[in-house]
Amino acid sequence: MKSANKRYLGPSMVVRGALLTDEDRELLRRVHALLEEVLETLEILADKELMKALKEAEEDVRVGRVRDYEEFIKELREAGEM
Repeated sequence: MKSANKRYLGPSMVVRGALLTDEDRELLRRVHALLEEVLETLEILADKELMKALKEAEEDVRVGRVRDYEEFIKELREAGEM
């Protein structure tokens, strides 16, 4: 899709007769990454089961129903799951 008057910048991004600076491209990359994060956040917020599990996990932490990583790994090993 490259030609003298077109510049291919990725899926659905052709700029005709214009050149983007490195700063412009970096800004586009950052905006793209931010939009991906926003979409992922919206997907999580829309998942009722996941939100319920997150709230339960926050409650577990709040009341102290947690264990440290080393203890968790030890339990997995003892159960033969590692």
